[in-house]
Amino acid sequence: MDKSSFQFSEIPNIEVATFDNSLSDFYANGIEGTIKEDIQNALDARLEKDLTVKLKISLEYVNKEELPGIDDVFERINALQGSNTYTVATVDYMKEQVDLTSIPVLTIEDNNTKGLTGAINGQSNSKNDTFGIYAYSKGVHFTEENEEVEISRGGSHGIGKISNNAASDIHLMYFANCDENGDQHLGGTAQLIEHTLDGKSYRSTGYFSYIQEMEGKKKLYPFENKGFSSTFTKSTRGLKIIIPYIRKEFNKIERIVKAVCDNFFLAVLQNKLEVEIKDSDQTVLISYETISDLVASGEFYETVKEQMKKNFTPLYVQTYLKKEPIELTVTNNTEEYTFSLYFTYDEEIPTGRVGILRTIGMKIEDFKVKNNVRKPFNALLLGGSKEDEYLKSLENESHTKITEENIRDVREKRNAKKFINNLNKELSKVIDVYFNQNNQTDGLVDTKDLLFETENNFKSELTKMSEKVSIDNDQTLIKKKVKETRKRSNKKKSDPKPEPINKRKRKPRRIKKSNEDTSIIETIIAPAGIVQRALIGRDELLQINLNYIENGSQWRTCNISFKVIDGMGNELDDEFDLEKSFSVVLDANNQNNYSFNSQKIFDVDVVNGVVMLKLGCLPSYNSNLKFLYHLEVKK
Repeated sequence: MDKSSFQFSEIPNIEVATFDNSLSDFYANGIEGTIKEDIQNALDARLEKDLTVKLKISLEYVNKEELPGIDDVFERINALQGSNTYTVATVDYMKEQVDLTSIPVLTIEDNNTKGLTGAINGQSNSKNDTFGIYAYSKGVHFTEENEEVEISRGGSHGIGKISNNAASDIHLMYFANCDENGDQHLGGTAQLIEHTLDGKSYRSTGYFSYIQEMEGKKKLYPFENKGFSSTFTKSTRGLKIIIPYIRKEFNKIERIVKAVCDNFFLAVLQNKLEVEIKDSDQTVLISYETISDLVASGEFYETVKEQMKKNFTPLYVQTYLKKEPIELTVTNNTEEYTFSLYFTYDEEIPTGRVGILRTIGMKIEDFKVKNNVRKPFNALLLGGSKEDEYLKSLENESHTKITEENIRDVREKRNAKKFINNLNKELSKVIDVYFNQNNQTDGLVDTKDLLFETENNFKSELTKMSEKVSIDNDQTLIKKKVKETRKRSNKKKSDPKPEPINKRKRKPRRIKKSNEDTSIIETIIAPAGIVQRALIGRDELLQINLNYIENGSQWRTCNISFKVIDGMGNELDDEFDLEKSFSVVLDANNQNNYSFNSQKIFDVDVVNGVVMLKLGCLPSYNSNLKFLYHLEVKK
């Protein structure tokens, strides 16, 4: 029996000369896609409910000759012919790897798992032989007979195993299996493109197997795991993934540690999962006893809350450990789903996200709540069996997002869209409650005071000038003054007084555009007289009254930039960073959240000619700075 054989099926002619789209999709997810898929599979195969699944992830190097069938693989790679720019570039890069002699390898070995069953039956097409499903079938997902167990399982699409091929520069992976009887087998796949070799055409996928004829039919069978190097050894029950030619950008222990913690912190905290990761320099243990300190140590994660804008794992861990869940009910058009919501409100958090979780302990995504992405909160959403089943139906193929896009049934697609919209609404309600509780007025000034300042002053002055009459019960009434009628004079009327300067319509300065700029957007500089600023606690209120400039009352939205003015009155470009100064930018009227980057606040509403902003100030903000405000508006 030849142990260096990858079997590719013959076809009449080449029809598809491109790589499987799933390869690029999983590659785009980085090492996280591979780690997420393999750990999810391990948790799905947990041997007993109360056992902790233990994984060993290792980065190492092996000699090329230790890789079984590698010469067969490169013979196929050298025969590949790309049909477009991307495919040609990929094939050329794969061919360059042939000269490597020391090969980087990633291995992922699980324990306290069932492993795959029925390896001795090979390509049996039986739903009970999970080895055959994993080794030889695409788009086939093994289904547990126990409905409750099946609902909790992470897998659903049956294509995630290709994520291991995507992590290899030559799209090659092996898997070693030890089943309940102690039988050990080795399989593998190479994901190439359809190709011609020695005058024959072949499919894109090759299987590390041998062919045996049974009852007049040829079937694929895996090799017994004997005589291979120690890298391929799997002697305890479970599965071991071996990925040679691991991509350089994936070959970093820091990225693997974060991939485990980011996606499975809940499984670790619930003691369902323990992971040991090692390379030639260090070993990292991720367990329910170590994960809190690990994510807070600063070695792998940002520890300053104000800087946590893209990765939220340290916040998620603390939210789960320190907060009691509240009930959150979300409906689609036909059903209600009740979740446990763990919620933290903290003014130091710059970006709000909701980690959507499966009961297996896997995070699906960092959910952005519509109009609340800049609110200072952190939350986790976890359901029961019913909710888990529904979330599973909404997952995309790589388990990274809930979406209605992949649902074909019109009714279910409509229901899914309704659910996601309602999830946004219900989460927004909770966020608003916490936000209002933590942003109560001090009795003197609130976010509306600048809008009504003129009106209140007017009322006050009117009261002072009016004659008061006292009556019983300590009440006071304002006596109406009757206007005295005077005879008209025969004198010629004098010319009307000029309108006060602060009531005139001003013509603002405009930034001159280049001749090539044909857009309808123009940039104006807000005159100092129409701008008011006020500090209230940790926030700054900013009002820009556009009613006092030409055409200002016609504008409905604008973008705003802050330009620092130095002591000589000079305007300094790029001296002020909005993201380093403000944690959040809100509409002071309705608390809507505005997006912004380092230089600009986008799509700010102009209500009755007035812009009203509430700026959440970071400790680094210097409130003594003087600004000119550039407004981008449509002509």
